[in-house]
Amino acid sequence: MSKAPSHNRDTHVLYEISVKSLKWEFDNGQVYDVSHLLENGRANYILMEDLIAQFSGLAPNSQGGKSDLRDDAKMNFEVKSYPDVELHPGANDWFHTASSSTFGANNHGPAVKQLLKSGDYSGALKLCKEKGYDKNDFYVYVNSAQFRIEIPIRYIILPKQEVLGLLSSDDPRLISRREILSLATHTVQLDAVGLD
Repeated sequence: MSKAPSHNRDTHVLYEISVKSLKWEFDNGQVYDVSHLLENGRANYILMEDLIAQFSGLAPNSQGGKSDLRDDAKMNFEVKSYPDVELHPGANDWFHTASSSTFGANNHGPAVKQLLKSGDYSGALKLCKEKGYDKNDFYVYVNSAQFRIEIPIRYIILPKQEVLGLLSSDDPRLISRREILSLATHTVQLDAVGLD
């Protein structure tokens, strides 16, 4: 089984980072708490990705087109967001894990939908692999969808081959939150000691 090098990036470990707040500090000494922005996926995507990079020792790689993060050995890590079970216990278990280009109406979404509608799951999976899965070595799943500051940030890293084995049998763009989290062998709490 593939294994990412250790530096808070072992596979199958649920890492937790407790964060008290997100604030802007102004030149005049005033502080403005912007923690509420973490509830918005558009606002928190790059922040969460950067935080994971800091704790895991990975480097930023791309904002679209390529994998999000990369290690020294040129292994690619794609970051995907899911709604945390603690905050959203009733959320749909299936969430997007394929490349965003396979969902958009202005991109490959209609082609994937048509393949699935005609019963060609393998064709839809092939397209999803070409547009995303084949570009990545590992997937980092983070609980940043509709996140709220009162819970820890949680992430787990899985090898791509395991991810492919967990895809929905109805739609290769979707994966189960329950199945991903069931692969965690243990939980590790991280703190910010030694971070730049």
